[in-house]
Amino acid sequence: MATETTIPVQERQQQSLFQRALRKVFSFPVLMGALLVALNAVIMLPTFRLEPDTWWHLKLGQQILLTGHWLHADIYSFTAYGNNPLAYEWLGEVVLAIAYKIAALRGLHSLLFGLTSIILILAYYYACLLSRNSKAAFVGTILVMPLATMCFTLRPQLLGYIFLLITLICLERYKQGLQKSLWILPPLFLIWLNTHGSFILGFCVLGLYWICGLIPFKQGGLTMEPWQPRQRIHMELVFLLGCVTLPLTPFGGQAFIFPIEKALYFPQQAAHIQEWLPLNFSQWEPKMMLLLLLGFLLAQVAYRLTYRVENLFLVLFTAYMTCVHTRFVILFALVFVPLLAALLARWIPAYEPEKDKPVLNAVLIVAIILSIGRGVPSRKDLAQQISNSFPVAAVKYLRHHSVPGPMYNDYGFGGYLLWAMGPKHKVFIDGRGDFYERAGVFQDYISVQDIHPDALAILRTYHVNSCIIQRKSALATLLRTSPEWKETYKGSLSSIFVRDKLLPSVATVEPSRISPATNDSPARAN
Repeated sequence: MATETTIPVQERQQQSLFQRALRKVFSFPVLMGALLVALNAVIMLPTFRLEPDTWWHLKLGQQILLTGHWLHADIYSFTAYGNNPLAYEWLGEVVLAIAYKIAALRGLHSLLFGLTSIILILAYYYACLLSRNSKAAFVGTILVMPLATMCFTLRPQLLGYIFLLITLICLERYKQGLQKSLWILPPLFLIWLNTHGSFILGFCVLGLYWICGLIPFKQGGLTMEPWQPRQRIHMELVFLLGCVTLPLTPFGGQAFIFPIEKALYFPQQAAHIQEWLPLNFSQWEPKMMLLLLLGFLLAQVAYRLTYRVENLFLVLFTAYMTCVHTRFVILFALVFVPLLAALLARWIPAYEPEKDKPVLNAVLIVAIILSIGRGVPSRKDLAQQISNSFPVAAVKYLRHHSVPGPMYNDYGFGGYLLWAMGPKHKVFIDGRGDFYERAGVFQDYISVQDIHPDALAILRTYHVNSCIIQRKSALATLLRTSPEWKETYKGSLSSIFVRDKLLPSVATVEPSRISPATNDSPARAN
């Protein structure tokens, strides 16, 4: 009899657990997350946001999949041939290559949409943790979304943003008493280290949280909550385990040094590459950023709000870095959204689970998923978008006509040429700006593009016999007026010029121009 009465009780408990799980899966906060993905689909699905850098990342990933090893000497350029192009982001590049191998352009497009959707969902969840109000977090995420989408282009750095958000979420959960959260970080740092140079942000954020918990502090609206001794030791152990992962790359400790070198020792990139330039406040997204910051400051004056030092420091630091370098605007969006959500929570009522309607939520979530699937562009549409941005037609011309080399190319064309024709067709330059700046090529490229007095002389120095450049560029205009050059191809996007009297082959170029180094105006760089 005891067994007969126990079975129904167990069944009821299992049913109750299942029902609670379903209510969580189809809760209103989950529905709001699905709505964020739907909004992202409206923005991202119609356009194929590829950078010039996407192509060389893809090519290096394909090369790793094909050969099973990493390049130790460049084989894709004639200007820096043989130099050491360390593929620090090899794991992110392999992810791109796998997506392309599975479904070609559709695979890349789906990967871009998936990664950007994950970023928005994690930002929303992070804002929920700090504000404890899912509705306010939803509104805050929508408000910062235009800033984040400025950096939504397919490159390994999207994975870096995901790892940064996971790090912030783990630290916040740990702050709220979930002690096991931090053990995720050491393996995460190992993957991040091999994926993108932004891994150094993970160590910086972990160190910042540790420092801001050393002593109790409260002054005005700023607070620091001290860690318990056990918590502090736990964080120190996690940090040390993270440091142990630093040599665990195909390039050893060089991968750790690279992002520091990139920030300090490549001034030509910072001066000429678009994403490294200061934020352009003539665009509406930066103006929106200013409005959000102004509203945030006014709210502080009006309501005397309280902030943890680590959160406010991240917002102010990323705001400064964004003004100096445009590429950091997404970092500002990701660390600002929880503070914005906490502010909005003063006026937006919190989620009430007892009023939820999981059946209606489930219907809406399924409808959102189906509508997203119907919005995926065709292969033809994706190919057309690529043709509008990259020299697809010119590459077809090169494959069917004998065009003498070496060939000079635009920075923005280099990545696509490298992917489509390398290493048989070697490029003058591509998106690996730091690699070419170290080899001394980048400055020569800038001199040619800016039509310095020695521009044509530089082409002769490299024994350039042909050029593939933007049809409406200043250099194209110069070459059309030069009796030394002839335009043999003219498309809607690009032109190909050939020198009438060919110079000797690249083998006779001055050694200083092509000797190995000792160790997106141009398109955005990595």
